[in-house]
Amino acid sequence: MRKSRKRKKSLKRDFIRYFLACVLFVFVGGWFIAEWQYHIRSNYADKHGLFVTEWLEASADEESETHENEASGLVYRQIGVLHIVAVALWPLTCIVGGTLFYKRKLEKPIKILREASEKIAAQQLDFSVESPEPNELGQLCEAFERMRAALQDNYYEMWRQTEERKRLNAAFAHDLRTPLTVLKGQSEMLVQYSSQMSEEKIVEAAGRMRRQIARLEAYVHTMNALQRLEDIEIQKSSVSVSELVRQMNETGASVCQSKTFQWENAVTGLTPLTLDFSAVQQVYENLLANAVRFARSRVTVKIQVEQNTFLLTVKDDRAGFTQEELTRAAHPFYTSAAGEDGQHRGMGLYICKILCEKHGGYLTLSNDDGAQAVAAFLMQEPFCR
Repeated sequence: MRKSRKRKKSLKRDFIRYFLACVLFVFVGGWFIAEWQYHIRSNYADKHGLFVTEWLEASADEESETHENEASGLVYRQIGVLHIVAVALWPLTCIVGGTLFYKRKLEKPIKILREASEKIAAQQLDFSVESPEPNELGQLCEAFERMRAALQDNYYEMWRQTEERKRLNAAFAHDLRTPLTVLKGQSEMLVQYSSQMSEEKIVEAAGRMRRQIARLEAYVHTMNALQRLEDIEIQKSSVSVSELVRQMNETGASVCQSKTFQWENAVTGLTPLTLDFSAVQQVYENLLANAVRFARSRVTVKIQVEQNTFLLTVKDDRAGFTQEELTRAAHPFYTSAAGEDGQHRGMGLYICKILCEKHGGYLTLSNDDGAQAVAAFLMQEPFCR
């Protein structure tokens, strides 16, 4: 059974309807008064056997007027005055009709559109524009609603992009801290002890600095091309276990100068690992910096491989994560009460979480004789001919 379609209304059709009603009222009213006047004249003429013109002459002759003539003439003259008054009443009728038309058809949509435009001008977009009737003004209200919805969507998109840029900038600033710390430590060591260091040690320190500088250059280039953290592309390649261990030990010794650094390598064999080493190193540095920041005296790092997954565990000897930290520590811009020193933006663990997930893995936080973070990276078996 077909649903009956609601007939589309037209403001022009409504206006014509009101206009014709006013015209009809004027014609009917004029016709009624004219008929009333003609009826009185006809009755008087028939009663006295006079034509209308004779009746008029008789009614004008004071000597021939009787009491009945005077009464009839008075009524006739009153009707004539009513004709004159009606000339002023007909425009008033049209005004009343126009006012009713405005009140019923125009006032409400105009009020709706005015209020909507004021709210839009004030950037208050959390409302909806009602369409009072399916006519032209109703269509205009619907167009306003579409415009409001589009503006709201654009506003939310701009807000989202601003927040993404804010997070990206915070991540950029956060991840520059660790390589700069390494560079600062190496440069201070060279300035202070270069006269006492062998040429081999100086070359080794310079090599560490060069690697950190190269990493910074690559990182700056990557971040400059990104719009969101989630846009980071993981590029896996074969990574030597010995090179991975060497660089991680090197970074750990540089970052954990004020704390005891313990290293455990549970990766057996010499088969290369298929990882995005840049992403792994970035996660490692963030977890390490976070552990050093809260550790009492010791930071422990362990690497292992389980079921095609590379696991990086960073543990410190603090009291452990609070329940709130376990729930929210990996959220962007979260900073615990103990870490509100004004120098950290709460992006480290969030960056680690994003990179682990992009690498097909995960990040978990737990308490195991201290605070422990486990970063998992899904590997692909290296292609062998």
